[in-house]
Amino acid sequence: MHRISSWTDLVSAAGGFRYGSLSAGAAPTPLKAEWLNMVQEEIASVVIGAGIALDKTKTDQLKQAIQKMVGDYLPLSGGTLAGLLKATKGVRTAKGLPGGNASEVGYAFDDDGDTGLFATGGTAENGSDVVLLVDRREVARFTGNGRMTFDGGKEPYHAGNKPTMLDVVYPVGSVYMNASVATSPAKLFGFGTWLALAPGRMLIGAGTGTDARGDVRAFSVGGSGGEYSHVLSSAEMPVHAHAMPQGSDVPSGTTGPVYASGDDGTRATKPNDIPNTGDAGGGLAHNNLPPYLTVYMWKRSA
Repeated sequence: MHRISSWTDLVSAAGGFRYGSLSAGAAPTPLKAEWLNMVQEEIASVVIGAGIALDKTKTDQLKQAIQKMVGDYLPLSGGTLAGLLKATKGVRTAKGLPGGNASEVGYAFDDDGDTGLFATGGTAENGSDVVLLVDRREVARFTGNGRMTFDGGKEPYHAGNKPTMLDVVYPVGSVYMNASVATSPAKLFGFGTWLALAPGRMLIGAGTGTDARGDVRAFSVGGSGGEYSHVLSSAEMPVHAHAMPQGSDVPSGTTGPVYASGDDGTRATKPNDIPNTGDAGGGLAHNNLPPYLTVYMWKRSA
């Protein structure tokens, strides 16, 4: 294709058409048949090249040709774009999560259109959530207020939702322990009602247990028991015997065994007394505590 200046020098300085001026003696640019024929063939070539037969009754064949050729490479509805699409001003698509024809919304990464990145909610200008779907399942959602949630509405950890995360870790009834800080978890965590738990007591698991001796005990939730120290009763003492000093079984000059002070030579007897080895022990309670470490303990009540 050529400019009109290829056929006449009656053109503007830039080589385009000019009106001309009688007062200045400048003639207008004439419409050369050669140039018009060239333009006609250029336009006809576009229409024919798009596979459209020329029709003198229609005035929009150039438009149809352009739409068809663009549509062959970038479908206006459906179809598949071959090759990489590059955009300098961004690409827009309809809002909404995949519906009946999922391929018409968002940016799908598969043929059925239900895996990809989609915008939903808000208005045409702002307030949209950006949702990542995999086979129509919401994997992640990004909101305009800076929140991000995962599958099922779960949130990742960050300082802003620390109380929410800890509320999951420490539901009502949970026990919190700290070996050095006496501050209530209500202040540390920023939520819940916490009560000091079991001062001076140790914790034991609920249920039935068996010790090394085979003794079986059942422990219910909230139950308590035990002693810091214990005084043994007679029944709790192990079976044992004491040695008792005694004299000769049959001292000389007697007719039978006579118990005395332990001196074989004595003759003094106490036939009505019960032999006694003498008292021993103090009768005090013994320590009943296992090795322990003291910590601060709290129980969440609400």
